[in-house]
Amino acid sequence: MRLIPVKQAETLLKKICSNKSKYIEIKLLTAKKDRAISVKSDGLKLILIEAGYLHFTKEYELADTATCRHAVLAAFKKEFPRSSRAYLIAK
Repeated sequence: MRLIPVKQAETLLKKICSNKSKYIEIKLLTAKKDRAISVKSDGLKLILIEAGYLHFTKEYELADTATCRHAVLAAFKKEFPRSSRAYLIAK
């Protein structure tokens, strides 16, 4: 687990929405670790798990990159509204 700037976290989230991403799973946590976003990719679909302000799980097709990217970044903005850094767990 390492602490990274929010801009770098947004870049990682954008990259995982493509088929060429080297990550299988990315989990981002706030400084207090009470809110988190997990994004899992299996090559065909992307699973977004929000835990914090809202608790839900949604699936997106990786073929529709724009919708996937917009949903992931909207969830990130909702869970990390005033954060400057986030903890990263990547697999």
